[in-house]
Amino acid sequence: MKTKEKIIKTAVELFNNHGTQEITTNHIAKRINISPGNLYYHFKNKFDIIRSISDKFHIELKSVFKIEIKTINDFRENIISIYNGFFKIQKSYQFLFTEDVYLSSKDNILLKNYQQLRTAIKEDYNNILKDLINLKILKKKTLIIIDDLLDAQWIILWYWANHSILDRIKYGDLQIQKGIKLSFSIITPHLTSVGRIEFKKTMKNLKIKKI
Repeated sequence: MKTKEKIIKTAVELFNNHGTQEITTNHIAKRINISPGNLYYHFKNKFDIIRSISDKFHIELKSVFKIEIKTINDFRENIISIYNGFFKIQKSYQFLFTEDVYLSSKDNILLKNYQQLRTAIKEDYNNILKDLINLKILKKKTLIIIDDLLDAQWIILWYWANHSILDRIKYGDLQIQKGIKLSFSIITPHLTSVGRIEFKKTMKNLKIKKI
């Protein structure tokens, strides 16, 4: 592994465990046994490291929502994978969720990146919901409130780690499963008769991948 990759990997681990305010570039350099000067050869400062982590995180998160659901089988196979993928990434980059307000207030680039990520995922999410409407899993009139559904699900998904931490609940498989079920509950009132059957099967067979 190249030095730059080691710096990023180590920084993620330290930020997740201790928070960005407690960790300095010296801590990161010491952990991987390099000099601070060597670290500064690759990154200007701590926020430069955080930006690189954020870029990597955004690429991974966007890929989760880049799916098409054109058949019932697509729905059965992919709908859970979206949420599993999201929570896997959330656990890997937990500090970006728990410190998003603080970090974006300190760095305009991080704020801009978040806004771009939000816009991109909103577009992909809209496409997924439209696919579900075309498959008659969601009611057609759901189109009117797609933005509201996105906002509601985004709040649950994005801040589920924060909620778990504040309630002193272990952020493990059971808590993730609860988050998925809660997110699904936003869609439940808008299901067609076909959709209710498919969602019931999905929830009955819900299995969280170990992450």
